Amino acid sequence: MKRIFKIKQSALFLSTIIIISNCASPPSSPAPTPVKEIVVNNEPITDIAKVPPDEVAINSIDYNRYSMIIQWDASKDYDFGKYFLMSSRDDSTNIDTLSIKQDVNDTVFVLEQFDPTITNWFWIIVENNSGLRTEGVRSTHELETFPPTNTTILPIEFDEQLKIRWMRNHDHDFYAYEVYQSLVADMSGRIKLKTLESNNDTLFVLPMDNTYFYQIVIKDYWGLESYSNVIKGDYLIEIWNKEYSILSTKEIDLSSMKLFGEIPSELGLLANLEILRLQNNFLNGGFPDSFWNLKKLRLLNLSNNHLTGSIHDKINELVSLEELWLSRNQFSGDLPYQIYLLSNLTNLNISENHITGNLSESISKLSKLEYLNLWNNQLSGFIPPDIGSLSKLEFLSLGGNQLVGDIPQEIGNAKRLKSIALFENNLSGAIPTSLTRLPELQYLGLFDNNFRGNISNNLMNTLDLVFLRLNKNRFNTINQDSMCTSGYDWRNFIFYDVSDNRFDNPSICFQTDEILKIQSSVQKK
Repeated sequence: MKRIFKIKQSALFLSTIIIISNCASPPSSPAPTPVKEIVVNNEPITDIAKVPPDEVAINSIDYNRYSMIIQWDASKDYDFGKYFLMSSRDDSTNIDTLSIKQDVNDTVFVLEQFDPTITNWFWIIVENNSGLRTEGVRSTHELETFPPTNTTILPIEFDEQLKIRWMRNHDHDFYAYEVYQSLVADMSGRIKLKTLESNNDTLFVLPMDNTYFYQIVIKDYWGLESYSNVIKGDYLIEIWNKEYSILSTKEIDLSSMKLFGEIPSELGLLANLEILRLQNNFLNGGFPDSFWNLKKLRLLNLSNNHLTGSIHDKINELVSLEELWLSRNQFSGDLPYQIYLLSNLTNLNISENHITGNLSESISKLSKLEYLNLWNNQLSGFIPPDIGSLSKLEFLSLGGNQLVGDIPQEIGNAKRLKSIALFENNLSGAIPTSLTRLPELQYLGLFDNNFRGNISNNLMNTLDLVFLRLNKNRFNTINQDSMCTSGYDWRNFIFYDVSDNRFDNPSICFQTDEILKIQSSVQKK
């Protein structure tokens, strides 16, 4: 019988020559075939097939604000060699090796620099100890395509300043609020006012300087944005049953509206108010303290009311004031020094009140003054020479007071004077020659004083006055010819009057036709 020994390569180590021998067989069997010797080197022979490792798949890709975590399944190959974590962006052909790991159980990688708004592909190449590799399927994360949750700006609050509040954002990847301002509701031409990096900061305080529109932009950590509603930065207050915008209101005219009571303090909240007319009403009380907040007020008219108290020494806080009209009220006390600090003042009328004290030389500080009316008060003392420094002054009325002394010669320096009313005082002395040369003078009222001396011919021939009243004084000299040839209508004593003085010979210019007839009849007798 012939026996053949087969050798399994995967288990034998051969070191000798194996001789295959012939054995006896039954007769009926065919003759045996000779077998060749097989010689094998003294090395182990294996039958293990060299095949690549099984594919390894990405298990999960998660991220938060700070990191992206890639996790994959562990290889089950017993001859595992390495993991290669590969990546690429979008459809890019550029491939990066993020990590190489030789521990079969080390299947997590933390990526700290990443952008989840674009597609990041990750996959695993696994290599065994024979150097064979298998590339896994590429996987990506869930794209960050949704902007942050938007917010809503709440109704404007007001507490001396505007306050904008909005709803808090709770997104885990919140980055910042940005506050934007624009002059128009569509937010075109907007400018960024503030960046707030805490999601708890939901308040922005604004000065009341102008009317703007506002919007909050929310940004997440990845640069995505959402937008709030647009709101007008304004607030409405009610005054005398009417609503006013604290920022948009620039003028209020409620003159002759039969208003009673005190001036509402809410008026002081109208930050951009420029013109306030409340004249010819029945208002009482004094200035509300809130008035001094009206930094843009240019015109204030409270004339012809029943207002009382003193003119407050905070009056100079109305820094933009150009016109102050307080006539026909019951204000009392001295003129505060602060009134002379209103450097923009062009018109000042406090006539028909109960103002006392002296007119200060600080009047010269009102360099823009054009109109000054303090008629019918209780002012005393002298007319300050400094009044002549008011180069823009056109109207001067100090009548109906208790002023004494001379008219200062310096008054002639105020070349624009058109009207001088100094009547009903205790003034004395002569009319200064500088006054008689004022080129634009049209009105001169000096009646009911104690003036003496000569009435200048300039008042008759050089000037062209529409009002000249020098009556009830102590003048003793007048050129009657100049007076009669002046062209003034001396019969209209409302506009022209020099009577009740101490002239030696009264002029015939005073006499009517009836008086002349009587004189003529008397002379014939």
